[in-house]
Amino acid sequence: MQIPDETPATVVAQNEGQVPVAAASPRRLTRFRIRRIEAVFAATLLIYAVLAVLAHRYAYFTWDLELATWIQSISLPGFHTLMKWISLAGNGATPFILVLLTAMVMVVARLRLEAVICSIGAALGSILDTLLKEISDRPRPASSLVQVLGRYTNESFPSGHVFFYVEFFGFLLFLSLVYLRPGLRRTVVLTILILLIALVGVSRVYLGAHWPSDVAGAYLGGGIWLWLMIAVYRRLRT
Repeated sequence: MQIPDETPATVVAQNEGQVPVAAASPRRLTRFRIRRIEAVFAATLLIYAVLAVLAHRYAYFTWDLELATWIQSISLPGFHTLMKWISLAGNGATPFILVLLTAMVMVVARLRLEAVICSIGAALGSILDTLLKEISDRPRPASSLVQVLGRYTNESFPSGHVFFYVEFFGFLLFLSLVYLRPGLRRTVVLTILILLIALVGVSRVYLGAHWPSDVAGAYLGGGIWLWLMIAVYRRLRT
């Protein structure tokens, strides 16, 4: 006797004492993931936009001063030296040299598309960061408010160092997850990249180069730009 409206999979599940579960359409799951990613992207962009508007209006926030004062009060052995070293990769022409050398290594390793995305993404990201700084027109932290351990020019929001670290080292982090096999080498590389991205924000505040809100804006803006770089890479890769 035939049993209507029941698929073989459902019958098997019932025979095994299991509750039948409707199989979700792969296309529907893909659409759901895309919508979720788009929602996160839109929320991040909105938060950045709000922070950018406020940064244009206010030279700093109360919590900026409180958090910067706390960070600069850290007196752990070697902390000052570590903060200076962390920022070196973003000083002067160093970013250009790093990107150039990395692209050359990628080309030799036959990762030409990766080299192109890394180079163009970092270059356009630098231009974007400069434009965002000019739009915000926010002054750097004043020495009368915090310790300024260096001479800094240009506008303050968002932090150029943090923006570069997120887009460049973040893209290398993505490639490491894709190409490196699980093991000690992969763990070491990922740990170094994550620490560089995480600590550069602390470094910029500690050195008096930026307010914490400048750093937060750069993490948001750089994260958006990194997402676009990876999206373009994945589209061209397929």
